Amino acid sequence: MRCGFRAWRTSWTRQTSGERQALRRAGGRGRPMAQPLERGDPRQVGPYRIVGRLGAGGMGRVYLGRSPGGRAVAVKTIRPEMADEPEFRQRFAREAAAARAVSGAFTAAVVDADPYGDPPWLATVHVAGISLDDTIARHGPLPESSVLALGAGLSEALQAIHAAGLIHRDLKPSNVLLAPDGPKVIDFGIAISAGSSSLTRSGVVVGTPAFMSPEQLTGGRASAPADVFALGGVLVFAAGGEGPFGTGPSVGVGYRVVHDEPDLAAVPEGLRPLLARCLEKDPVLRPTVAELLAEFSGRVHAASGAAAGSAYGEDTVTLALHGGDWLPAPVAASVRRAEVAGDAVDPRLPTGGEPFAETATAPAGFGPPTPAALDGPRPSGPSAPGSVPIPVPTPVPIPVPTAGPPGGEGDRTPDTPTRRRALIALAGLGTVTAVGAATYMLGRGDQDPGDGKGKDEGNNTLKDPGDGADPGSRKWTYGTGGPVAPALLAANGLVYAGSKDGSMYALDAETGKPRWQFSTGNGVYTCPAVAGGVAYFGSADYHLYAVDVKTGEQRWQFSAKGEVNSSPVVAGGVVYAGSDDGRLYAVDARSGDREWTFAAEGRIRSSPVVAWSKVYVGSEDSRLYGVDAATGERRWSFRTDGDVKSSPAIADRVVYVGSYDGNLYAVNCDTGELRWTFATRGGVGSSPAVSGGVVYVGSDDGNLYAVDALTGKRKWKFTIGSVVYSSPTVLGDAVYVGSKNGNLYAVRTDTGKRLWTYRTGADVRSSPAGTGGTVFVGNDSGTVFAVNR
Repeated sequence: MRCGFRAWRTSWTRQTSGERQALRRAGGRGRPMAQPLERGDPRQVGPYRIVGRLGAGGMGRVYLGRSPGGRAVAVKTIRPEMADEPEFRQRFAREAAAARAVSGAFTAAVVDADPYGDPPWLATVHVAGISLDDTIARHGPLPESSVLALGAGLSEALQAIHAAGLIHRDLKPSNVLLAPDGPKVIDFGIAISAGSSSLTRSGVVVGTPAFMSPEQLTGGRASAPADVFALGGVLVFAAGGEGPFGTGPSVGVGYRVVHDEPDLAAVPEGLRPLLARCLEKDPVLRPTVAELLAEFSGRVHAASGAAAGSAYGEDTVTLALHGGDWLPAPVAASVRRAEVAGDAVDPRLPTGGEPFAETATAPAGFGPPTPAALDGPRPSGPSAPGSVPIPVPTPVPIPVPTAGPPGGEGDRTPDTPTRRRALIALAGLGTVTAVGAATYMLGRGDQDPGDGKGKDEGNNTLKDPGDGADPGSRKWTYGTGGPVAPALLAANGLVYAGSKDGSMYALDAETGKPRWQFSTGNGVYTCPAVAGGVAYFGSADYHLYAVDVKTGEQRWQFSAKGEVNSSPVVAGGVVYAGSDDGRLYAVDARSGDREWTFAAEGRIRSSPVVAWSKVYVGSEDSRLYGVDAATGERRWSFRTDGDVKSSPAIADRVVYVGSYDGNLYAVNCDTGELRWTFATRGGVGSSPAVSGGVVYVGSDDGNLYAVDALTGKRKWKFTIGSVVYSSPTVLGDAVYVGSKNGNLYAVRTDTGKRLWTYRTGADVRSSPAGTGGTVFVGNDSGTVFAVNR
């Protein structure tokens, strides 16, 4: 181990005594926000001494810096390839100047910037707090009183940002930090100036689909109402634990944002009318930020017991939020621990070694990403799936959840698709976001020793599958009648799981209790796509089904000429799915009528992705195809030397896909030209996940890899020692993946270090899904597991 005690000791001695004392006072539980510097990191940016890493985003890295007088700042540096773009620095200078005019109690103020530096950089006040997404993952939804106070603080923050002539455009839970004196909005320093061009590259939209407004997703102009829409989504997330349009593949979420009504079922009734107004599709119908501030502060004022008729406003909000009393006690305690840890750099992690992988800035799994054009392939077609059900027999009764993991291996599933994931594509939507949302590490332990290999050290206890609330402990299990091989989907409070017993199950995400079971004529090896209140999935009985998500009743079925083992995706009112007959089908989401068919020369078990008006899908003829989404005409094909069962992922107009020739490929999504190849020592049937500029993928060689999305160079390797059929899922600062050895692993995205392992007792071919503080996975014994993250 090249970076053992000596490197650790060096890291420790480089810190000030104040940092060490802060860590001791935190009792090791404050999760210091800064991680040690790596080789190649700057030690000085402008006047600021760089002392640690805070995280990374689509536009660059974020460092902890100190001014000559000792003030802690977050220094955000811009990627060289972006800084080299024409006119970037001029736009950056203009928008950084506008950002410095923002002042307010609930914003992290911009204190300095150098648009013409090498690299360009921007410095903001360093906030010692925890992000809203991390808070909800650890503690669950906030009570109504806390959400009201949060709404007041965020409304005031947006008012200050808009007053400076800026539009945030990427307000989301990870860009809201909870501090003792209230919430702080970050990453507005490179938001878009009202009326000016943005800092994004040509053809790339800034934002995260789950919290973007419909006008942003459809290419319209983002103005102040777009931030109001995002604020409504953030508050729904805070109150209910999930965004108003669910989770899952980015294109599916984006489609629901544009076409579907928000799901406010988990939101307290007292908040629903106001948040529903924030989430109106028409920007004109949304309240203004001033109206929201008056409403929220008035209700906070009333709840504080102030005398009737007394004045209220911004001062009331500031006083109400001061000291953390607006938060539930456990959350307030976490905030205080983060404040105690402050700007300390974790001394337990050695310096040196390979650069950190960039961490995700959004609930990823869909990691964060670049948006597919959601203009849809059929502008004249229906805007959403229909709602007229076709009468079918009542769904069959189903058994109650099991009390624990069943014994025995269960039936094996030969030659099943390794990726049953509905459109993870826009593994992109949101990859290019305002620079540097601070990220918070989920675990402890030594970092990569310098050879790019993740190590099984630190918090790596092999978890016994007993009930508990600790990360890696079981929350519930549910037994189906056959192996659960496809990827799971968590959306709108439900977990969807297909089984070899021929059924699609919809389970309550919180309790594991079944909501409904839909039976087909053969095994279900696909992950559903959910849109417009309908779940679409395929079966080995040669059919594609549309089922009502509330009742489990069939809307329609479409007949293919082979098993449908390709997980469908929905975009623009069309369902796309492949089949063992070698065809890719486009089917009307409302009626189930066929739109077009594309014929490959081998089975299609890869799951399609729709982006930039094309459908991308792999085939067992060794090719990756780019197909016109409107007509089904082939635009290009890329040949590998093995079956392509892996499902593509897309970010920054690059398609990433694995092949059974042992390689991970990066291909230009417009031309099909090769960008780079990354070689493993086994077949790659695992489908990649892209988050924060990093591609994560498993291999039959028994490893999970993190690969730089731009260069194809390895960041780290986590050795499992058993075939990785499962496709990785990125949630926050951890990547989750299963293996043939029966284990579910949680691995740090930055270092490749294991956080925990959960033993399921049978092969895990299924790809995990997650929501809130829970990750879900299935295994070959037929069991669905809910495990605390």
